[in-house]
Amino acid sequence: MLRIVYGAKGSGKTSKLIDEANSMVEKTSGNIVFITYVDRYNFDLNYRIRVINATNFGVGTEEQLAGFVKGVMASNSDIDILYIDGAHRITNKAVADLGFFYDEVAKASKNSAVEIVLSASTDELPDFLKGYENEKVK
Repeated sequence: MLRIVYGAKGSGKTSKLIDEANSMVEKTSGNIVFITYVDRYNFDLNYRIRVINATNFGVGTEEQLAGFVKGVMASNSDIDILYIDGAHRITNKAVADLGFFYDEVAKASKNSAVEIVLSASTDELPDFLKGYENEKVK
């Protein structure tokens, strides 16, 4: 399952993902992974959540990010939920230009039963994202 948390820059998307991830620690028996583009959230997230700064691994394109996410999923079959914060910042692309990335992670989620929750910094979802569960942060 793919879920999108979206809203304008500064609307609280990252805070929402962090709060949700922390609350899921007690609700899931599997692992939780949080992929981001900075190191500053390490202390905001529960110590049982695996935090990965994708830029530390040289990830910079949507193809690389899609492969990185699939590699993380393949390396640990116990992942229940995977959060991705700021895919647009990692790839330096607008959300509307990340169709390939979203398609790839949606397929990976479906094939593995890992729930993937992404933040998208946009006021309006592109058409290719409207079919997924989404929540606007105001």
